[in-house]
Formats: sequence, structure tokens, C-alpha cells
Amino acid sequence: MRFSKRLYISFNIIKEKIFLTLFLLFFLPPSSIWAEKIYIDINQPGIKKLTIALEGFDRIPVTWETIKNNLEFTEYFKVYGPFPYKEDSFNPSLWKATDVEIVIRGKTDGNIGIKIFTTTLDKPIFAKDYPLKNDESTGNLISADIFKLLTGKDSPFFNRFVFLRKFKDSTGIFLSNWNGKNIYDTGIRREIISRVILRGNRIFYSSLEKRNWQIEVFELSSKTNREILKSRALLQLGDVIGDSQIIYLQNDGDLSEIKIMDISGKVKTLTSSRWVESSPRLFGSKIIFVSNRAGSPQIYEMTEGGLGLRRLTFQGRYNTEPSVSPDGSKLALSSLIGNFQIFVIDFTTGSQIQVTNEGNNEQPSFCPDGNFITIMSDRRGKREIFLVSSDGLVQKPLTNGYLPYCSR
Repeated sequence: MRFSKRLYISFNIIKEKIFLTLFLLFFLPPSSIWAEKIYIDINQPGIKKLTIALEGFDRIPVTWETIKNNLEFTEYFKVYGPFPYKEDSFNPSLWKATDVEIVIRGKTDGNIGIKIFTTTLDKPIFAKDYPLKNDESTGNLISADIFKLLTGKDSPFFNRFVFLRKFKDSTGIFLSNWNGKNIYDTGIRREIISRVILRGNRIFYSSLEKRNWQIEVFELSSKTNREILKSRALLQLGDVIGDSQIIYLQNDGDLSEIKIMDISGKVKTLTSSRWVESSPRLFGSKIIFVSNRAGSPQIYEMTEGGLGLRRLTFQGRYNTEPSVSPDGSKLALSSLIGNFQIFVIDFTTGSQIQVTNEGNNEQPSFCPDGNFITIMSDRRGKREIFLVSSDGLVQKPLTNGYLPYCSR
């Protein structure tokens, strides 16, 4: 009897597995079935660009131009077209005499019907409908899905970054889309701004104005500014935790203190020392920061309770400005080796690679996609924001400015 019962249970488990397999094969869209296949490995050094042809996209020039410009800007793709839309059935043999590897067909009939083919199969590897809109937002949405399908990675197309520009007697805060094409002047001006962070529709920043240091927040939707903290001692914003806490550094010239303050004004001091310390950042459940306690600036980590101090950087005599990737697997930093250069440490493998070479390159900020980093570089004779990949293969100038912070 027990044997029969076990046999019955095993048989039902097998039936459930068969049903699940059939459901995945016949009912899920192509984009789900082929989601794990990578058509270009952007982590491989010296990769060849993937060649793409656009076909169709009638009546939506802004949308297809956005798709083309987005994909080509990343340096991973070469995009041709758009070519006229051919018959509904796809014939891969028509592309065999070309170097095209991927064909993206956009049919505009009530909606934008996107189908993506390889030039070796007549069945799509991806199919999805989008609203029939001729705008940049729709182009970003489609190109983000294309990027995810072909690379297996999140796209940078919805990233934004805040940054600073220096004027004669003040410093201003600006906001840009991911590629530096649409720039917004917030109107904020301060004598000195030491750190700026974008969180949703709020910009947090630390500044000096009339001999007082302040940490403030600017609401983009209402264009209103609110003071969070004010002191004669130096204040440097480090990070923002959710919507309720900030990490910051306070230095009165004698003590360097890393603190956490919640929205009610309650303050907790994590460290207090006579070493020169700076750049506190949230790192999962830990905090990383820079300290010269070993004789030169190096990057350390500790718990939010101020315990478990551990040094993270050992290569190089001057390591500063840490930025952790969204998944916590990598650390970008600025290291002085003649000039300042950007390095990326992979915590999984323990490897450390240099991703910039020309000029001074500083102030790295990992983007939410986890692959790209915004930095400040003077390689062209002035301070500019660059977008670089975490392996250094992509190096794209975005706009004039410095101290970028990349967000969504």
C-alpha cells in the first residue's frame, strides 16, 4: 500500500513536469523562450560589433532613430536601415550575401509590432507589440528590450545622471538623460557643492554657502528646496538609504565622524577618529569609506553599527572615490598612478582592472544597469562627463561637467 502511494505521488509529479514543459514551449512568447541565449557577450575583450538591420518602422522616424542611435551609442552594435518592410514571412536567405546577423522588423498597423530574427532562421526569436507612438520614450522602451535580448544585460537607456558645472562665483547642479543629449538646469547655485545624489525625483546634495555647510534636498516635481542639516563643520553627503536616512561625514578640523541621520533628525555616529576620512557609501548591509589610517588613502568597509572594519584596497598608494555596482559584485574607484585613473575590482574573482588611461579620470559612479559607469575625465583638455563600460571597452564623452551621479 505504501509502495502504491509513493508510485501515485511520483506519477503526479511527472505529469506536472510534463505539463509545465509543454506550457513553456507552446504558450510563452518567443522572448521568454530564448531569454537565456546571448547573441553578443559584451564582457568578452575585443568583441566584434553585432550587425543589425532595421526593416519597416513606417510613420515613426523619431522612434526608429532613437532605437538606432541608442544601440550604436553603446559601441556594441552596427545598425543599418531602416529598409522597406517586406512580406510578412521572413526569408533569411535574402540576407546571406550581407554581413547582417540580426533583423529587427517593425510593422506599424494599429501598434508597433516588433519581431526579431537571426539571419539563419525563419522563426522570430522575439515578438512584442508596443503602442503606436512616434517619440523617444517608445524608442527607448523598444531598444531596451532589444539590448536585453541580445546581450542578456539590462540596458542603460533609462539611466539619468546629475552632475555639476562650475561658474565664475558659484557651482550649479544639472540633470541629464543617459547619453547627455537632454540636459536640464535645476537652477541650484552654491559656492561649493561636494556631493550630489539623484533618488527618483529628488536631488540630495552637500554644499557650502556663506561659510556654512549644509545638506539639502531639491524636489524636481515642485522645484522646492529643503535644508536637512546645517553646520559650521565640514559636511559631506555620502549616501541616501531609501527615503528615510542619509549617511554623511562631518569634520570639524579635529575629528572625522561618519554618521547616519534619519528623517526625524536622530543621529547615530558610526566612527569618530583623528584620521582623515571621506566618501562614506552604502554597500549592502555595510558601509565603505576612505581613510588614511594606513598612511595613505585606502578604501575600507564596516557594518552599519561601525563594527567589523576591513581594508578592501591594497594595490596602489592612493585609492579613493568608491562606487559599488548595484549587485554588489564590483567596486569602481579612482587611483593615483601618475594621473588619476579608474579601476574596477571584481569581488567574485578578486581581479582588478584599469579601465581608463588618458588624462585624469575620477569620480566614478556605477549606473543602475551594472555595466556602465559615469566618470569625470579631462583627457580632452577640460572636465567632461564620460560614460565608460566596467571593462573599459566603451569610452563615450557625454557633456561638460564633473562629479556625476548615475541613477534611474
